[in-house]
Amino acid sequence: MNVYITRLNGTYISDTAQHVQKQTAEIAYQIGCRELGIYRYNADPENFESRMSRLDGIIAGLSAGDIVICQLPTWNGLGFDRSLIEHIRAYGGHVIIFIHDFEPLMQEGWRNKLRETIELYNQAEVLIVASYALRDFLLKNGIKENMKFVVQEIWDYPTDIAFIDKPVLKKEIYFAGDAGKFKFINQWDYDIPLNTFSWISCAGKNVRNMGWVNPSRLLIELAKGGFGLVWYGDEYWHHYMKYNNTTKLSTYLAAGIPVIVPQGISNQYLIEDNHLGFIVDSLDEAAERVRNITEDEYREYVEHVEKFAVLLRGGYFARKLITEAVHLVFREDTVKEPLPTLTYNLGGAVFFTAVLNESYGGNLALSWDYKGSTDGFLIYNMSGELIEETENKYQHYLLIKDHKREDGFIIKAYIKTQRGRLVVAETEPVYLRESLYKTSVVSLVIPAYNAENYVIRSIDSALAQSFSNLEIIIVNDGSSDGTAKILDWYAEKYPNVIVIHQENHGVPAARNAGILQTSGEYISFLDSDGIIYPGNIERMYNAIKKNDCDIAITPIYEINQLKYKILVQYAMENNALTFDEFFKQHYIRECGYGTVVINKLYKSALVKTRLFPILLPEDEAWTPYILSYAERICYVGDCFYEYDRTVSNSSLAKKMVNETVENKFMSYKKAVMFYLQNGNPQKLKLLKELAKRRLLEKRKYLAYDEYGKLWDEIDSSFKCME
Repeated sequence: MNVYITRLNGTYISDTAQHVQKQTAEIAYQIGCRELGIYRYNADPENFESRMSRLDGIIAGLSAGDIVICQLPTWNGLGFDRSLIEHIRAYGGHVIIFIHDFEPLMQEGWRNKLRETIELYNQAEVLIVASYALRDFLLKNGIKENMKFVVQEIWDYPTDIAFIDKPVLKKEIYFAGDAGKFKFINQWDYDIPLNTFSWISCAGKNVRNMGWVNPSRLLIELAKGGFGLVWYGDEYWHHYMKYNNTTKLSTYLAAGIPVIVPQGISNQYLIEDNHLGFIVDSLDEAAERVRNITEDEYREYVEHVEKFAVLLRGGYFARKLITEAVHLVFREDTVKEPLPTLTYNLGGAVFFTAVLNESYGGNLALSWDYKGSTDGFLIYNMSGELIEETENKYQHYLLIKDHKREDGFIIKAYIKTQRGRLVVAETEPVYLRESLYKTSVVSLVIPAYNAENYVIRSIDSALAQSFSNLEIIIVNDGSSDGTAKILDWYAEKYPNVIVIHQENHGVPAARNAGILQTSGEYISFLDSDGIIYPGNIERMYNAIKKNDCDIAITPIYEINQLKYKILVQYAMENNALTFDEFFKQHYIRECGYGTVVINKLYKSALVKTRLFPILLPEDEAWTPYILSYAERICYVGDCFYEYDRTVSNSSLAKKMVNETVENKFMSYKKAVMFYLQNGNPQKLKLLKELAKRRLLEKRKYLAYDEYGKLWDEIDSSFKCME
């Protein structure tokens, strides 16, 4: 038996495509593989006879039982690639496909190639894929269940260069790539220098063009020190980097310098686990990390990179995956990676709470509170059947349909490793919970208007709270859809749910109606499109009691297009501050969306005598006003409120966005004047400082002078009252 590998030659579509196929073929040759040359040409007009003759020539040395590793795409088109695979199989050859680029994900216009590409891949016995993410994508989109996979992880970078000196800390970033394809280079505006190796010069601030250099010279330049940057030209390529590997990463690591890569890149876990560089959400963060790194920290990164670089320089990743792929052709004891069955304790990974409640429509609502590292969750029924798998590490709620009340479930948290998924924590079996409600200590007020499509989730998350003394008051603000029916079902089912029906008066009036019906010692608010973890109320309540505070505050996630980002978070520990300390150190400086009502727990006595003003934006008016009457405020940084912008129409928000500049100003003026005129007179100086900061910010970024004029009026008229 012989093992062959294809190699792309001749005219080609990109330098990188031919380079990596050539490099892989040369590494394969070193471990005994033979080469099948593929010539790049315009295959579209070629007739059947001509193509068959060409393919006969390519595989002329092939014997039945030989293995061919086909590096795809050949860039001669899917028709050519399909004919090549069929020809090899017809002559009794075994086929391994090494996927270098997955065309259906490379461009929006290539999505129509997905079905045909999957059919092509299904002709192979083994697939070599760039990442676990690509493997999972293929399995979800039609790859046969018994397909065998080898995960590549990263490209090699073979070199004979002897690196004598170790890289030194230079607070500079290097980018090896065609500068003309990356907009961020022209927009570079950081104090950290960006050095590019390209034919094209760019106009970004502090960008130095080093010109094009050959690969050997490039490694020598990079090895002097600094950081290698892997980034994307647009969001589409950012998404593709989740599935595919980039050769730039290997270039930097082979040179011995740490890397900076975007969150979600296919190699993220490889980089994190081997301490090879920074994973960042933005270029702002990248510049900050480089700016603040110390000599000792940089030296530690370099030591880890140097160990890893030995593998890349020697081509050991390609050697390993080729050998493993050949093994899999003949082995039957490893097909599709099984779901993980063992649980490993990594320390700090734990499920605090797991709750199962009845939900509207005969469904079940499963909620959990998990702390620790995870890449997703697996939910099983008691028969061991996997009923749900999610890669959303923030998820903590699942609506389960088509199951009986007596059914039980187990939730497992897993992380992705180089060998597959590893379970790091799991719950005990979770069965339907009996009502824990005793008496009202905390009242949760939920205003709802035409919310039938999402309010179920919000109520389910409220009912899943681990705090047993929770009263839930839902105000139906004149909904014209099926909201009222849903709310009445919950009120009839659960003794701690109270529903108020009223004509439509808007969110402030709905909240006030709920406040007046509360009987708890503390009050919190939840929007009908929001969601909270099962432990949120209990954590905030315990923090208030422990620190003798009037208000507890938590961070907020915003969910937008299924992505999570921090909307509100203060740079403070889980502790308590006086109002003055909190307002000066955090609120005035960082308020922004901190004006929201929903991420707080308030003493009832504080709220019941200070209802919401009937104006918009009510949060901007009411939050500084109510905070000013609090003596002590505590922050609970380990639980989050979730503000979901993907489920509701946000008609009010859209209306506000479409308002004229003048109307927006008048609405904001009313909000500012409300908290200045009605806030705690003893805290007027701080409230004025807040108004000043916010008004001058708005004047700047909205380019509307009326905000500045309003501040001048406030400064003058309230001066005598301080």
